Amino acid sequence: MYPIYRVDNRLVHGQIISTWLPKYRLQQFLVASDTVPGNTLQMTMFKMCVPPEARFEAMPVEQAAEWLNQKRYGKARTMVLLESVQDAARLFAAGHPFPMLNIGNVHHAPGRSRVTNAVYLGDEELSLLSDLARRGMRVEVRSLPDEPPLDLSARLAR
Repeated sequence: MYPIYRVDNRLVHGQIISTWLPKYRLQQFLVASDTVPGNTLQMTMFKMCVPPEARFEAMPVEQAAEWLNQKRYGKARTMVLLESVQDAARLFAAGHPFPMLNIGNVHHAPGRSRVTNAVYLGDEELSLLSDLARRGMRVEVRSLPDEPPLDLSARLAR
């Protein structure tokens, strides 16, 4: 089951800490992003959000793929947070195929259509997710861990 892979453009925030962390007894968070590790403000905020008993890491997507492939997370229950569907596809393409992707929050933007109240996807995201689904990845939309997941896999694999 671990790591859990989640697209949420907010990355580390209260909903993750107050619902996902206790539900899955998460011990570690990895933000896979090319921009976050170099952003001092974001890094400081994210480290402040994560409780002291959990570990926080942030690294560029390709480095994250290598870190995950080497199982550097050990036996820690880990959540990998990705800012976008594009980053999730890049992590997969960087040599780290993972079996399931949770999409929790993608803001509305021009060219994107509503999937749920919290997830809006455009043609590019749908194309990338379709490719991942055809490769066997299960893709679900779910904002909170106790919500029933909306399984997009069958719809995307066409």
